[in-house]
Amino acid sequence: MPMTFRRALAAATSIAVLSAAAPAAAAAAHPTPTTPALTGTSQTASATKYLQPVTQITPAKGCVVLTAGMNGVKVRLVQRRLGMGSRWETMDAATRARVKAFQKAKHLKRRDGVVDADTWKALGIREDFCFDRWQAKPSLPLTATGAQRVATMIAFARGYLGAEYVWGGAGQRKYGVDCSGLVLQALYAAGLEPAPVTVDKHVLPQYRSSLELYKHPRLKRVPRSQMRRGDLIFYTKNSTGRVNHVAVYLGKGRLLEAKGEDVHIAKVNRRLPNQTMTSKVVRPFG
Repeated sequence: MPMTFRRALAAATSIAVLSAAAPAAAAAAHPTPTTPALTGTSQTASATKYLQPVTQITPAKGCVVLTAGMNGVKVRLVQRRLGMGSRWETMDAATRARVKAFQKAKHLKRRDGVVDADTWKALGIREDFCFDRWQAKPSLPLTATGAQRVATMIAFARGYLGAEYVWGGAGQRKYGVDCSGLVLQALYAAGLEPAPVTVDKHVLPQYRSSLELYKHPRLKRVPRSQMRRGDLIFYTKNSTGRVNHVAVYLGKGRLLEAKGEDVHIAKVNRRLPNQTMTSKVVRPFG
């Protein structure tokens, strides 16, 4: 896919409708994460309606095997290693076909287009196969105020300004992120773990972290008219009415988002060519 077409597609909508769910092998490789014990919380989850701050995030399992439809930075590295240039970071038919050809040429036991640890090693990619385990570490004590957490979340997100937009990206800045991957890591840094939304689930074929964050039963939603700095803004795709984008509200009519080419700051608009802001926003802190 040419760069101009690929980026135009990303700008039109940050959430694409992708292929069918990964096969049973992928499901086995990625068991559904359990709700984490709220390590370091001042009160238990059952004692309060909303998520409470933590000082430790449940470790990601990581090491995802790249089966059909998987997304993210590992797919990006595979595609570029195979000379496929810049394209949507998904294990689509073209990517799997290129992997199959590589596996055959290298006389690997596996020749089905699935990228496991052995194929990854044969590709000679510098990063460890499990580098997708990375998670930001909470940097605040439990006594931190809501304002301090908002400031930490925004500071973390600002650190990604200029980072490349990568569909399914949810890790370190240098590898690129998408909208909800950035928000998820910013929440981690500020001491909030919105399980069952995780970096492991984020890369699955039909999982949409932005939608899951918006409808999370233990995240507070308030009317858009009451929006304030640190709230999470969501957009729906006009053709489907489904949430497909999330951004961090900075105040004074500005938001920070991963969309199009990169992570940037933009003006808040209720209506965009292909998207509409939801009537409510999510307030993770306060």
